[in-house]
Amino acid sequence: MAGQLLESLPIITNVGKGLQLTWRSLHFYIGFDTMSGRIFTVPNQITLLRLVFVPFFAIFTVEGRFDYALALAVLAAASDFVDGWVARRFKQQSALGVALDPVADKVLMGAAYIVLSWGGLLPWWLTALVLIRDGGILGGALLAMLVSGYRPLPPTPAGKASTCGQLAAVLAVVGYRARFPFIDPVLVRACIYLAGALTIISGIHYLVVSRQRLVRRPRNQLL
Repeated sequence: MAGQLLESLPIITNVGKGLQLTWRSLHFYIGFDTMSGRIFTVPNQITLLRLVFVPFFAIFTVEGRFDYALALAVLAAASDFVDGWVARRFKQQSALGVALDPVADKVLMGAAYIVLSWGGLLPWWLTALVLIRDGGILGGALLAMLVSGYRPLPPTPAGKASTCGQLAAVLAVVGYRARFPFIDPVLVRACIYLAGALTIISGIHYLVVSRQRLVRRPRNQLL
């Protein structure tokens, strides 16, 4: 009886529908705002800023402005530390950040090695090692995502050591051309061979870890 009375009053019915529509819109807005907040976090913005450094580093290197290129390389290295610290300190970790951070590192490092090798400042064999390793990691992660869904592969100590060695080679080469004190050809050559050795070790370690993760999967997930 009460339901029929309410349905007979168009004003109350319209108000109810309006409130329901408003609530749904508010719920959608809150969900979208929360999702956007998890995407555009401060660590993710710092990571994206590192990608912006890529073309400027290439331009400065080609034009012989190695002092500017060195400053950008140092800023990129510092931002790689800062975004991780901010994410952990303020609990702003996100799935996008976990995936975006290594991609940004590999894009920046790959571009730096190609530009420096093109200018004759780094040997092409080292650039080939870096690109093959990084391409294999990204390709393996993409394949694993397509087969079994997103499964984050946290960085290993070997991977971190490889990244540090590759960065040290870039800083040494650019710093030497920028006439930075205490950087001589002996140090540059040592950093180059160290980066090559760590890249090979990291690549082999990644293959072993990937195989172990695949073997540990349940049999019904392999289908």
